[in-house]
Amino acid sequence: MILAPSDIERLESLGFKREDFAVFDGQLYRLRNVDGYCFFYDKETGRCRVYPYRPVGCSAYPIVFDVETQEYIVDTECPLASTTSEEEIGKARDILGELLRELGLTDE
Repeated sequence: MILAPSDIERLESLGFKREDFAVFDGQLYRLRNVDGYCFFYDKETGRCRVYPYRPVGCSAYPIVFDVETQEYIVDTECPLASTTSEEEIGKARDILGELLRELGLTDE
């Protein structure tokens, strides 16, 4: 999951350290995975530890933007992938479009 500067700032304001929850891939910061799960996933409760403050891209999930192909896609790894409606995909495109603009990856 790509992180916008505003996501990083918001999560750091909660007391989390960037190097713990994020990985820099040379171009973008992304959420760190730990044992196949998001850093913020609580295995005991099955919930996100920062849900009210989650990264913008998380609110669009399971729709993600593939930076390499420049396409909006449904993450087939998500158990809810097959239930994603066209309406949800449209909303996710709007959300992810804002994220991409903040990152300077699109002019749209």
